[in-house]
Amino acid sequence: EMAEEFGDTELRPREYGSLTLKAGRMYHLCRESEIEEPWNIVALAVCSFEQMHTKDGWEFVLSNRVDIENIAWVFENSSSPEEFKERLVELKEQELKHRLGEE
Repeated sequence: EMAEEFGDTELRPREYGSLTLKAGRMYHLCRESEIEEPWNIVALAVCSFEQMHTKDGWEFVLSNRVDIENIAWVFENSSSPEEFKERLVELKEQELKHRLGEE
């Protein structure tokens, strides 16, 4: 099974998606609360809740910054769980098209 390595922490694709979703929500909440350094909070939350070393949490956050920002945008621009799900699916479709060179 494909896995991404972050130090001693191994993330499988489903866990990666879940962690990115959680980090996106945390980033959205930080921005909504007008926290000055939202990336510090996001990285610390990832480390805390996923039991990662600080270096590994920062590596995850920085290497997935665009995805986290995109998910935060979906949270900010959805007024219902259904709309959130639709926008998230659209975002994933756009990413897939972009990766396949169709855009």
